[in-house]
Amino acid sequence: MTSAFAPGAPCWFDVTARDISAAAAFYSGVFGWEATDLGAEAGHYTILHQGGVPVAGIAPATAPDGSTAPPVWTVYFRVEDIDAAVATAAEAGARVELAPVDVFGQLRFAVLADPAGATYALVQLITHPGTARWAEPDNPCWVEYAATGSPAAAMAHYRTVLGWRHADAAWETATDNPYQALAPGTGGREFGGAHAAEADEPAPFWSVTLRVDDCDETAARAVELGGRVVRAAQAMPGPSRVGALADPAGAVFATMSFG
Repeated sequence: MTSAFAPGAPCWFDVTARDISAAAAFYSGVFGWEATDLGAEAGHYTILHQGGVPVAGIAPATAPDGSTAPPVWTVYFRVEDIDAAVATAAEAGARVELAPVDVFGQLRFAVLADPAGATYALVQLITHPGTARWAEPDNPCWVEYAATGSPAAAMAHYRTVLGWRHADAAWETATDNPYQALAPGTGGREFGGAHAAEADEPAPFWSVTLRVDDCDETAARAVELGGRVVRAAQAMPGPSRVGALADPAGAVFATMSFG
């Protein structure tokens, strides 16, 4: 298939949950998504739709080694050849946590940890469209990497594996560990960033940001449904407002609204 996503770009997102139905109720309530359970054969993996098209998923809380996975959002980056990409990642210092797996002939994916330990996934889309409404309201619109050291140094791994371009953000003035803007190596719009982690945030770590009309209204709705505010929304370059929320199980995600 011809994908709407450039090679290397984030193209799918899912969240692990012990109680998939409870997670589906939360995210449907917050973002207006519809949930479809794929059944026992798929471990009750649940697809979240908006207007009939897939935008994200909920995965059973089982880690590749069989243990219980923590509640966390995972970012999947598009590759054209999953086996070759995993081999390149391993050569570049990644740990393969889950070797490539076929999912009903729709896609093949693998889970890795970068040299610093941050988990990420690679996916070869076959018939699956990926996140069909990327950057539209109530949909994923950005990915963010929290680095334990230099963001630019951390991104070198992904430049090798996924061919990214990364550079100091246009608005960045810091010379010590400057923020990195991320874009496909083939050209196109920026899809994410990398920053030096604050002392109180998980790192190294990939997170997902969802575009909303109003961060404060979304936060209030999330709290009503059992979530919590991790970081109140604040003004950021763009102009935009960005906040962080957690679902009832503790999986953290960010929200972004634009002026």
